[in-house]
Amino acid sequence: MGTRMPTALLIGENAQGSSYLAQRLQVRGLKCTFATSYQEACSLLRAQGFDLVLSPMRLREVSFFSLIDLLDGSGATLFYSHAVEESCWWLPALRHGERCFGSSALRPSEFVSVLDETIAEIQFDVHVAGNSCQSPVHQSALSVLEVASSRQESLAADSARVKTSALANHEVIALKKLAC
Repeated sequence: MGTRMPTALLIGENAQGSSYLAQRLQVRGLKCTFATSYQEACSLLRAQGFDLVLSPMRLREVSFFSLIDLLDGSGATLFYSHAVEESCWWLPALRHGERCFGSSALRPSEFVSVLDETIAEIQFDVHVAGNSCQSPVHQSALSVLEVASSRQESLAADSARVKTSALANHEVIALKKLAC
Protein backbone atom coordinates (compact mmCIF):
# COMPACT_ATOMS: atom_id res chain seq x y z
CA MET A 1 0.00 0.00 0.00
CA GLY A 2 1.64 3.26 -1.16
CA THR A 3 1.59 6.63 0.50
CA ARG A 4 -0.74 9.14 -1.14
CA MET A 5 0.75 12.07 -3.00
CA PRO A 6 0.31 15.49 -1.35
CA THR A 7 -2.00 17.78 -3.33
CA ALA A 8 -2.17 21.49 -4.09
CA LEU A 9 -4.95 23.61 -5.57
CA LEU A 10 -3.81 26.69 -7.47
CA ILE A 11 -6.49 29.27 -8.15
CA GLY A 12 -6.03 32.00 -10.72
CA GLU A 13 -7.09 33.51 -14.04
CA ASN A 14 -5.44 30.65 -15.91
CA ALA A 15 -3.10 27.74 -15.31
CA GLN A 16 -0.32 29.40 -17.32
CA GLY A 17 -0.13 32.26 -14.81
CA SER A 18 0.74 29.70 -12.14
CA SER A 19 3.11 27.58 -14.23
CA TYR A 20 6.30 28.55 -12.37
CA LEU A 21 4.64 27.98 -9.01
CA ALA A 22 3.10 24.69 -10.20
CA GLN A 23 6.48 23.51 -11.47
CA ARG A 24 8.07 24.35 -8.11
CA LEU A 25 5.37 22.38 -6.27
CA GLN A 26 5.54 19.41 -8.65
CA VAL A 27 9.33 19.18 -8.37
CA ARG A 28 8.82 18.95 -4.60
CA GLY A 29 6.35 16.08 -4.98
CA LEU A 30 2.92 17.73 -4.94
CA LYS A 31 0.17 16.95 -7.41
CA CYS A 32 -1.29 20.24 -8.69
CA THR A 33 -4.85 20.99 -9.72
CA PHE A 34 -6.02 24.32 -11.16
CA ALA A 35 -9.23 26.31 -10.76
CA THR A 36 -10.01 29.48 -12.69
CA SER A 37 -13.15 30.59 -10.84
CA TYR A 38 -14.59 30.68 -7.35
CA GLN A 39 -17.27 28.15 -8.29
CA GLU A 40 -14.73 25.73 -9.75
CA ALA A 41 -12.49 26.10 -6.68
CA CYS A 42 -15.37 25.42 -4.27
CA SER A 43 -16.48 22.41 -6.29
CA LEU A 44 -12.97 20.93 -6.26
CA LEU A 45 -12.51 21.64 -2.56
CA ARG A 46 -15.79 19.90 -1.72
CA ALA A 47 -15.03 16.92 -3.97
CA GLN A 48 -11.52 16.19 -2.77
CA GLY A 49 -9.19 17.27 -0.02
CA PHE A 50 -6.17 19.44 -0.71
CA ASP A 51 -3.13 19.86 1.48
CA LEU A 52 -2.21 23.28 0.11
CA VAL A 53 -4.35 25.99 -1.50
CA LEU A 54 -2.88 29.10 -3.12
CA SER A 55 -5.44 31.70 -4.11
CA PRO A 56 -5.71 35.39 -4.93
CA MET A 57 -7.75 37.48 -2.50
CA ARG A 58 -9.96 38.49 -5.41
CA LEU A 59 -10.48 37.16 -8.91
CA ARG A 60 -12.74 38.90 -11.40
CA GLU A 61 -14.14 41.04 -8.58
CA VAL A 62 -15.11 37.96 -6.54
CA SER A 63 -13.63 37.70 -3.05
CA PHE A 64 -12.10 34.36 -2.10
CA PHE A 65 -12.11 35.26 1.59
CA SER A 66 -14.82 32.65 2.30
CA LEU A 67 -12.35 29.86 1.46
CA ILE A 68 -11.18 30.22 5.05
CA ASP A 69 -14.61 29.09 6.30
CA LEU A 70 -14.79 26.30 3.74
CA LEU A 71 -11.36 24.88 4.70
CA ASP A 72 -11.44 25.61 8.45
CA GLY A 73 -10.60 22.39 10.31
CA SER A 74 -9.78 20.50 7.10
CA GLY A 75 -6.04 20.19 7.69
CA ALA A 76 -5.32 22.30 4.59
CA THR A 77 -2.90 25.22 4.46
CA LEU A 78 -4.19 28.29 2.63
CA PHE A 79 -2.25 31.31 1.39
CA TYR A 80 -3.77 34.30 -0.37
CA SER A 81 -1.89 36.56 -2.74
CA HIS A 82 -2.68 40.25 -2.83
CA ALA A 83 -1.42 42.39 -5.71
CA VAL A 84 0.63 45.41 -4.63
CA GLU A 85 2.06 47.70 -7.31
CA GLU A 86 4.46 45.58 -9.40
CA SER A 87 4.53 42.66 -6.95
CA CYS A 88 2.33 40.94 -4.39
CA TRP A 89 2.07 40.01 -0.74
CA TRP A 90 1.37 36.45 0.38
CA LEU A 91 -1.06 36.29 3.30
CA PRO A 92 -1.24 33.16 5.46
CA ALA A 93 -4.90 32.31 6.16
CA LEU A 94 -4.92 28.68 7.40
CA ARG A 95 -2.10 26.47 8.64
CA HIS A 96 -3.03 22.78 8.81
CA GLY A 97 -6.70 23.76 9.00
CA GLU A 98 -6.17 26.26 11.84
CA ARG A 99 -6.93 29.94 11.26
CA CYS A 100 -3.89 32.19 11.12
CA PHE A 101 -5.32 35.03 9.02
CA GLY A 102 -3.79 38.20 10.37
CA SER A 103 -0.30 36.72 10.55
CA SER A 104 2.44 38.78 8.97
CA ALA A 105 2.26 39.17 5.23
CA LEU A 106 5.15 37.76 3.22
CA ARG A 107 7.09 39.31 0.38
CA PRO A 108 7.71 36.95 -2.55
CA SER A 109 11.30 36.34 -1.39
CA GLU A 110 10.05 35.39 2.09
CA PHE A 111 7.24 33.29 0.68
CA VAL A 112 9.70 31.04 -1.16
CA SER A 113 11.22 29.73 2.07
CA VAL A 114 7.86 29.57 3.90
CA LEU A 115 6.40 27.62 0.98
CA ASP A 116 9.32 25.16 1.08
CA GLU A 117 8.87 24.68 4.84
CA THR A 118 5.13 24.20 4.38
CA ILE A 119 5.71 21.57 1.69
CA ALA A 120 8.13 19.71 3.98
CA GLU A 121 5.52 19.74 6.78
CA ILE A 122 2.80 18.50 4.42
CA GLN A 123 5.02 15.70 3.13
CA PHE A 124 5.86 14.67 6.70
CA ASP A 125 2.16 14.67 7.69
CA VAL A 126 1.23 12.59 4.63
CA HIS A 127 4.06 10.14 5.38
CA VAL A 128 3.00 9.78 9.03
CA ALA A 129 -0.66 9.33 8.01
CA GLY A 130 0.39 6.66 5.51
CA ASN A 131 2.16 4.73 8.26
CA SER A 132 -0.63 5.05 10.85
CA CYS A 133 -1.94 1.55 10.09
CA GLN A 134 1.32 -0.09 11.19
CA SER A 135 1.97 -1.74 14.53
CA PRO A 136 2.82 0.46 17.55
CA VAL A 137 6.33 -1.01 17.74
CA HIS A 138 6.92 -0.28 14.07
CA GLN A 139 5.48 3.22 14.49
CA SER A 140 7.81 3.91 17.43
CA ALA A 141 10.81 2.80 15.41
CA LEU A 142 9.65 5.00 12.53
CA SER A 143 9.18 7.95 14.90
CA VAL A 144 12.76 7.66 16.13
CA LEU A 145 14.02 7.42 12.56
CA GLU A 146 11.84 10.32 11.45
CA VAL A 147 13.09 12.55 14.27
CA ALA A 148 16.69 11.73 13.37
CA SER A 149 15.92 12.23 9.70
CA SER A 150 14.11 15.48 10.48
CA ARG A 151 17.16 16.78 12.35
CA GLN A 152 19.43 15.84 9.46
CA GLU A 153 17.05 17.44 7.00
CA SER A 154 16.92 20.56 9.15
CA LEU A 155 20.71 20.82 9.14
CA ALA A 156 20.77 20.14 5.42
CA ALA A 157 18.01 22.72 4.89
CA ASP A 158 19.99 25.34 6.81
CA SER A 159 22.98 24.62 4.60
CA ALA A 160 20.80 24.67 1.50
CA ARG A 161 19.25 28.01 2.51
CA VAL A 162 22.68 29.57 2.58
CA LYS A 163 23.52 28.09 -0.81
CA THR A 164 20.20 29.04 -2.36
CA SER A 165 20.00 32.60 -1.08
CA ALA A 166 21.65 33.74 -4.28
CA LEU A 167 19.05 31.83 -6.26
CA ALA A 168 16.24 33.40 -4.22
CA ASN A 169 16.71 36.71 -6.03
CA HIS A 170 16.05 34.96 -9.34
CA GLU A 171 13.03 33.21 -7.84
CA VAL A 172 11.67 36.52 -6.59
CA ILE A 173 11.62 37.78 -10.16
CA ALA A 174 9.83 34.64 -11.30
CA LEU A 175 7.35 34.80 -8.40
CA LYS A 176 6.53 38.40 -9.29
CA LYS A 177 5.36 37.13 -12.66
CA LEU A 178 2.85 34.81 -10.99
CA ALA A 179 -0.83 35.64 -11.01
CA CYS A 180 -0.50 38.36 -8.39
